[in-house]
Amino acid sequence: MTEEKYLVATTENSFHIAVRNILNPLGYMFLGSGTDSIALMRLVRRYNPDFIVVDLGIQWRELKHTLETIDDEMLCFCILIGDHKDIEILNFLENTKVISFCSKPLNRDILIQTVDMASMNYRRVSQLDKKLKEATEKYEERKLIDKAKRILMEEEGLSENEAYKDLRKRSMDTRTSMKDISEFIIYKHQSGNGKK
Repeated sequence: MTEEKYLVATTENSFHIAVRNILNPLGYMFLGSGTDSIALMRLVRRYNPDFIVVDLGIQWRELKHTLETIDDEMLCFCILIGDHKDIEILNFLENTKVISFCSKPLNRDILIQTVDMASMNYRRVSQLDKKLKEATEKYEERKLIDKAKRILMEEEGLSENEAYKDLRKRSMDTRTSMKDISEFIIYKHQSGNGKK
């Protein structure tokens, strides 16, 4: 049994009940329901659900912005339930990371399978996103260290290897990261040269 939490976005009570009747017996925990994009966003921020089941009977133009925010911020994964012939929605789905689609009419087996697949995809995309952020941070840190090394080489006449060892020694002596030491050296250099 799963303990994933979900929200439903719909204006139809029958849709809301049908989704709950499918998911709750499988251990999914229903948190609430929103009838418009503002209420949905408020619920997402408040309850931090694992996923949302969205009935595309809600005004698409309003909903699109909310879904883009949820997708961009990776707040949770979403399953849209609607007409598979809507070209605008299909085009929207091409550019999303964690939004899936399920055709109407609502089918128990297909919904369950879509939730499972969307959950796996969300975990995979989250891991990739985390790795990308870590790689970007390391790259930015590397750029700062290289810039600080160049400053030390220029100001103190050190070789590249000596400049790196100097940075590392300062880092160890002060128990400060090499990134912070590098930022300080760059700041000091820019202040001394009148740069902002």
